[in-house]
Amino acid sequence: MEKRPACHVKRQTRETDVQLTLGGAAAELALPVPIFRHLLGAAVATWGLPLDLSATGDIDVDPHHLIEDVGIVLGQALASYLPGYRGVERYGFALVPMDDALAEVALDLSGRPGAYLANMPAGAVGGVDGEVFAEFFHGFSRGALCTLHIALRAGANRHHAWEASFKAFGLALRQATLPRPGLMLSTKGVIT
Repeated sequence: MEKRPACHVKRQTRETDVQLTLGGAAAELALPVPIFRHLLGAAVATWGLPLDLSATGDIDVDPHHLIEDVGIVLGQALASYLPGYRGVERYGFALVPMDDALAEVALDLSGRPGAYLANMPAGAVGGVDGEVFAEFFHGFSRGALCTLHIALRAGANRHHAWEASFKAFGLALRQATLPRPGLMLSTKGVIT
């Protein structure tokens, strides 16, 4: 991705406080939920764009609010970092194996939010129910105004399934955000 000015987004509610800088010099994930820090770190590493994140919240109640809000803020930061999604590939696809798991992600920086997850495993990973990780992707889709499909093609190990999914998400983002100067992949001429 071409170098652009860093984008800073902050979201503060009664439940969470999330501060994120996308495309800056620093790259740190300060999150109080270790498994989510691990999974998001895998996505960021495969995406390759520096992300500095500090997030706190009411995890004594449940990590749901914090994880969802991180998704929302990351999506908003991407939409601000790439206004109108002009000059980028727009579409991203990835298929990632991780031992027994095989995850597929397809995304479209379309201006139309929607996250669709299929065959994801039920149950907890690292003390967090998998449905909460799905809320991260729903939040991201709403914040970024993008369409996102994630499907687990194979895998019995929940950790491997979610980690492969986050890595595939990062790779699909890498492809969708590749610079294509002057390109607008839309018959309408705008992303909406």
